[in-house]
Amino acid sequence: MFTPTVDEKAMQITLVSLLESENKIELANIIRMSKVVYSPQWDFSGIVSNQRKLYVEIKVPVNLKKIARENVQVLSDYCNEIYENDEVYACCGVIIGTRAIIAEVVEFENKVLLLEKDSVYTNLIKHLSADTKVDSLQKKYLYEACTTGNEGNILAASVMLGCAAELLLKKLCDSFYLYYKNNHTQKEQDTFEQKVIKAKTAYIRLDEFTKRAEANAELFKSFGFENLKLNFNFLDIIRQTRNDAGHPTGKNLEESEFKTMLGNYQLSLGKYLTAIENLPIIKVNQ
Repeated sequence: MFTPTVDEKAMQITLVSLLESENKIELANIIRMSKVVYSPQWDFSGIVSNQRKLYVEIKVPVNLKKIARENVQVLSDYCNEIYENDEVYACCGVIIGTRAIIAEVVEFENKVLLLEKDSVYTNLIKHLSADTKVDSLQKKYLYEACTTGNEGNILAASVMLGCAAELLLKKLCDSFYLYYKNNHTQKEQDTFEQKVIKAKTAYIRLDEFTKRAEANAELFKSFGFENLKLNFNFLDIIRQTRNDAGHPTGKNLEESEFKTMLGNYQLSLGKYLTAIENLPIIKVNQ
């Protein structure tokens, strides 16, 4: 019976950590989405008498196999470093395999979709179906981001996510403006309208909004925003990615990067919606 010196889960976790420490973020994300299994061989290693070869098989999602294969030597070197050889088996590198796709049926509005179970696209579409606070246009942008991303059209998907983020910012600014109307002087309201609501670009709008949000830090912390600049700059990162994808810049976006961005958007969406809902009804010292 084969008893590994490093179990498969520990190998995967350590490999991800090692790749991240070497700033190989894309590879780390691929390994995180993959399954690691050991493949003991009958062939002798030639290192120690009667010691046999052991390969680490990394079962990768189909659309990421090309990248994994291009980096098989890097992955082999790291796995050889992590695994502790004994007198029975020696780690001799990595084999890139295919991770089976487990599908599930997902309903969204009047559509029935067959998507990969527990993927970031599937989870967000299911979330949108259940969340009544998300407005119809936001849902449409995010649904198209998920369906086009699921088909591998990452540039088109990032454009849709960028539209969703800009819409979210606009609604947040509108709600904050109503807060200003309830709690600030007419002059402050007029300045807010001129610099935020009527801002010439989304970047200026976000910058001016963030300045005023930081001046009301405790208010926004009550909605779950702990690091205001980090939270709101995330929307600008999405906007910049959308601009790069929507224009012939020559810049590309890997699916693993887009999935991370989409997953973070889903995690943040709830507190944005809470702020949008509650800002207009808050009246201080009244």
